[in-house]
Amino acid sequence: MTIGRRTFLAGLGAALGTALAGGRARAAEPVYVACAQAGDGSQRVCAFTIEGRLLFSTALPERGHDVAARPGTRELVVFARRPGGWMAVVDRDTGAVSRVVLAAQRRHFYGHGAFSADGRLLWATENRIETGDGVLGVYDCAAGYARIGEVPTGGIGPHDLALLPGEGTPRLVVANGGIRTHPRSGREILNAGSLEPSLAVLRPEDGAVEAVDDLGSDLADLSIRHLSVAPDGESVFGCQFAGDPLAVVPLVGARDASGRVRLFEMPEDDLASMDNYVGSVALDPSGAIVCATSPRGSVAAFFERASGRYLGRRRMSDVCGAAPGAVAGTFLVTSGNDGVAIARVSEGDLADLGAALASTVWDNHALRI
Repeated sequence: MTIGRRTFLAGLGAALGTALAGGRARAAEPVYVACAQAGDGSQRVCAFTIEGRLLFSTALPERGHDVAARPGTRELVVFARRPGGWMAVVDRDTGAVSRVVLAAQRRHFYGHGAFSADGRLLWATENRIETGDGVLGVYDCAAGYARIGEVPTGGIGPHDLALLPGEGTPRLVVANGGIRTHPRSGREILNAGSLEPSLAVLRPEDGAVEAVDDLGSDLADLSIRHLSVAPDGESVFGCQFAGDPLAVVPLVGARDASGRVRLFEMPEDDLASMDNYVGSVALDPSGAIVCATSPRGSVAAFFERASGRYLGRRRMSDVCGAAPGAVAGTFLVTSGNDGVAIARVSEGDLADLGAALASTVWDNHALRI
């Protein structure tokens, strides 16, 4: 469903009236933001602390997906679930919505975005509806998030993206999922059997596509969806397999700064438990450990990034959101059925964050801010 400007703004008025503010986080207390469905069925964006204290819960007219934090400001941007028609600018302290940006004509959002290091620009993954080509919409944040252009992503169906570390000209890595969609068809795959997934490295300032890497013809149905970038520039990615449902294929891998792509191995039974679907990937605070979640398999799997060595899995019903925990070797994970927990990799357990967050149906992603 594509929401109209008048409908969204009417819903936004209600959202501002139903925001719940729980106060600011205490110093040095990690804070997380995620989209969710509340017990009354309303769609929301929420902030909470690592101790399980809800800071705000702001209603949204439609289901949200991911959230990005603008550097140097108190602004967050919430992206609609694909194929989405809006993004909303939210105050990270109060949850108040200050601005709504609708998708440009003949474009829709894919649910993710990334800011420039100075917070001046926002890049959002979008679909050029007539052709299915992927683009990044370029938004000037200081000018009220005015859309000032677009650049190609080097593929179709771009989903997640991330700014690569380094000085000089900004470079982005984009997960081109290879899946063509259309707003009238919702989330239906329009090119089933002929996906074109890839990882692309772009220079958004001039639109140059520096590199496009795929996983080979044998894995052409392996849609590359989500990303997390380490301080050394290596990009960890998670995939969703759209081929033979009885096949068992690798779902997690990494692309290093030199362009070498490798896939991580898992024991076959553990890999099968992921049900050919990774919903989110994250790195722990040290950048050494990878978490990949599967809501379909109700599994969070862990890997040592440098070697790709499998470190085991934890069961959690409908687990999907993942973000760095407070210390090395830990992750915060969210679920549609089981609330929020801290995964401690070395201890092999999940520590529940408590009842205050348990009644909420948490969506696909979580962001630590």
